[in-house]
Amino acid sequence: MKLIFTCLFICLNGLVVLAQNRSIPILHTSSDSLIMYLDGQKNAFNGVNKLGSHFDYSFVVQNDSSVFKLTSNSDSISVILRPKKYAVFQIVRESKGDTVTCSFTTQKLVRPASFSDKYKAENEGKTIIEIPEVYELVNIIIALTGYGNTGAIYKNTGYYKSVMDHYTSYKKDAAVRAIDSLLNFEPGFYYLHLKMDSYAYIFSGNKIINAGVYDRIGSGEKNELEFYLPLLEKFAERSGFQAFYKNNVNYYSGLKKDYTNNINIKGMKSWLGKQFPATKYSALKVVFSPLVGWNQSAAFFNDNGFTEAQAHVNFPFVDEEDKKLTANVLKGQRMMITFTEINHAFLNPEAEKHSKAIAEAFKNLPEWISVGKPSAGYNNALVCFEEYMNYGLVTLYYSEIFDEKTFAILNMRVEKNMAGLRGFQKFREFNQELLSLYKNRQPGQTVADLYPPIIDWASKQGF
Repeated sequence: MKLIFTCLFICLNGLVVLAQNRSIPILHTSSDSLIMYLDGQKNAFNGVNKLGSHFDYSFVVQNDSSVFKLTSNSDSISVILRPKKYAVFQIVRESKGDTVTCSFTTQKLVRPASFSDKYKAENEGKTIIEIPEVYELVNIIIALTGYGNTGAIYKNTGYYKSVMDHYTSYKKDAAVRAIDSLLNFEPGFYYLHLKMDSYAYIFSGNKIINAGVYDRIGSGEKNELEFYLPLLEKFAERSGFQAFYKNNVNYYSGLKKDYTNNINIKGMKSWLGKQFPATKYSALKVVFSPLVGWNQSAAFFNDNGFTEAQAHVNFPFVDEEDKKLTANVLKGQRMMITFTEINHAFLNPEAEKHSKAIAEAFKNLPEWISVGKPSAGYNNALVCFEEYMNYGLVTLYYSEIFDEKTFAILNMRVEKNMAGLRGFQKFREFNQELLSLYKNRQPGQTVADLYPPIIDWASKQGF
């Protein structure tokens, strides 16, 4: 059993009916930290004094029931947790002179995806581009939060203006406040998971239900959006979301058609399949919203003899600066984000085969990344190498599909972005070495065959 605990500073009125009686277990504490046990497994419960008046949480477990114990320096309580049943207890914060009411439950650990024979038959060999309905609902709600003021939401479209015109009056809705609380607490984690996990759901009338394929899309052991579905349903009904979505179907269809005609996802999949012959996918999905800005992600699934890769990306809009580019350079620019998410489905499994060698080659991480820049987030050897390879593959793919002049411009842009803006200090050197290895590869060699020599090169950089 894996114990994962995160404090959520939110109050969800109406989601949990709290027992109003004197039998509720009560724990007194003067400290900001407690010790908790779930079925005997010890962990810290930190940040007690930062909690709101209500605190709700669900543990992912494998048992039908679990014993949860919480202890302070002077007190302790113990409750039984069961799936979808809420155990209520209170923490009296002596240093603040108030009380937090907690509602804890559990949920069973299940497979991320279950592909039926029907699903396999319908999706085998397909490349699918989607703007799903519940997915768009979640992105609209995110656009209404404080986090929506950042570049995570793309604002330079008439569509964004129409969203704000329609929904600004709903900024104080309970669903927006709940999602805003999560994004305030841990924006990177919750933006990715709430957005991706919404892909598991569809509308059935006014209800939001699981479509029966995915339990969760984002990494982790539970769907982070599930708890908030009642709030989303109420928001959708009050705001007329389904009518809004229907009124924009032609706009969504135009974006999907543009993706199909100009991004050439099938070409990317074909090249990657040849370069990583040990990794195969039965289907590939590209999922996006016209509201998505800077945050891109990928997911991979394997069940019942069926493999699926998903790229959750933005739409490559063309702005005024882009219009100054030549047609081929613009084409390369628009392809880049989608390619860098799809290729993770191929390069990551191969990298895992060489994890020990990568750990040794990239052991001096400060020489590969930069403090204060985006690269600092790639703070272990494997993910750092994977991101170097990610954009290294962009270079290799561009070298295959573009003329020399276009390639030179695009490659310069890639290296400038990676080494300069993102702070991957050795990307230019890494990129040039990988390109040289690729151009001088032996007949029949693939990119997968180049992993040992590029890792060996990295290990000899003399840090």
